[in-house]
Amino acid sequence: MRNVYVWLHRYVGLATALFLLLAGLTGSILAFQHELDEWLNPHFYQAEGQGRVMPPGQLVDKLQGEHPRLQVWYMEYPQEAGHPALLAAVARMDPATGKPFAEKNQVFYLDPVTGIALGKRYWGECCFSAQNLVPFLLEFHYTLALPEHIGLWVMGIVALLWVLDCFVAIILTLPRGKPFWGKWGKAWKIKRGAHAYRLNMDIHRAGGLWLWLLLVPVAISSVAMNLPAQVFKPVVSLVSPITPSVYETRGRMPASSLGVTGLSYQQAYELAQQEGKRLGLTAAIGELYYSFEYNFYGAGFGHHDTNAQGKSWLFLHGTDGSLLGQEIAGQGTLGERFYRLQLPIHGGRIIGFTGQVLISILGVVIAVLSGTGVYIWWRKWQARRRT
Repeated sequence: MRNVYVWLHRYVGLATALFLLLAGLTGSILAFQHELDEWLNPHFYQAEGQGRVMPPGQLVDKLQGEHPRLQVWYMEYPQEAGHPALLAAVARMDPATGKPFAEKNQVFYLDPVTGIALGKRYWGECCFSAQNLVPFLLEFHYTLALPEHIGLWVMGIVALLWVLDCFVAIILTLPRGKPFWGKWGKAWKIKRGAHAYRLNMDIHRAGGLWLWLLLVPVAISSVAMNLPAQVFKPVVSLVSPITPSVYETRGRMPASSLGVTGLSYQQAYELAQQEGKRLGLTAAIGELYYSFEYNFYGAGFGHHDTNAQGKSWLFLHGTDGSLLGQEIAGQGTLGERFYRLQLPIHGGRIIGFTGQVLISILGVVIAVLSGTGVYIWWRKWQARRRT
């Protein structure tokens, strides 16, 4: 049986090494994505207007009035002056042709008091300019900058293989024979002054052991990020049920039954506030988006996934504002709570700044484990060729 584990670890590791190296390095940077972006693009975040912030609907209307070929689908809304409002927009349909206008996906930063544009950027554009770096790294981390569905599937399959390999790897560190603890203890150590091959072997094995309890949750959360409905939720539901999301439910409905847009952003915001108050939500609405495809609004309570139990969301019908669904932090089945933890876990923000530091370090470790694994295979392959 050990030979099977060795074979699995070798070839699963080789198949995923490059992907995990790239994901590890980009993830290490993205642990501080908000802080990094503010440092690289301070002009986006210098909202100097004083006074009362404009209502979200007014900000949306102002932007769309200035850019009639664009329609806002997502916004981050600050509750006080000094912080920018972020509005993401896509091309409207050209009534003359029935096709979208030739406009790129754009993200605007507005002073929430004056509505003045602080700056804009084209989301997902390559590559390493100050304004494109963080959005590009985000797209690359989750999809390798491949077409979205292809990239999510590729990285989702890599994540599944990574979860499998985490358990295979720890099995391979277990010693054969006695004394168990005495022999296994050597696997946790890095020998000083060892030659290159032994040093790489020790780093690969000991690094994986010491950080195994951190690597596994990140690997599992990677599956949740990339293949939630396809893999993660069905598996977790075997233990504890997870209610299908609004996206999943409305995605199964015929387009004719989804209704047409009836609510403005301002109406959706106010209705979500009322529902949130009724449900006892104390955090302010920090995110609001509209699904053109499925005709519903989503309102997120809080900012940047800093809640250890995940962010609370309400979903409203885009025609009449009726409540379609809710995801309340700390409520629901065990499976639903576990699912909502995955994003805070993946970004480290589940335990604040300390978690961000751990995720940043862990990203480098993942890259090192991938690199040392390939080096060990290469040395063994060379040795087999000589015999």
